[in-house]
Amino acid sequence: MGPGLPDGQGVVSSDLRTVADGVSNRSGSRRAALLSAATAAIAALLNIDATTVSTSAPFNDLGLGSLQLARLTAHLEDAMGVEVSLTALYDHPDIEQLVEYLAMR
Repeated sequence: MGPGLPDGQGVVSSDLRTVADGVSNRSGSRRAALLSAATAAIAALLNIDATTVSTSAPFNDLGLGSLQLARLTAHLEDAMGVEVSLTALYDHPDIEQLVEYLAMR
């Protein structure tokens, strides 16, 4: 119980803070997993090392043309376990933007 708070009110706010922290941690873990999966999928498609893939470079700057972007959707769906439309790749044209979009779904 906090100073000046009715009995139990401090416990509720503490419980909500714990729940919010858990959601934030899960969200951060999901983003990290999606980022890793997207980077690995693009590296596999381009046949390069994943550590060399820039997460902020536009897909076309990474060397991905229209046909490769279409293939990338399948790679990403397999790697991430979520549906990724071709339109999403154009609306969110780099890994970081795409991961942010997918993490919010």
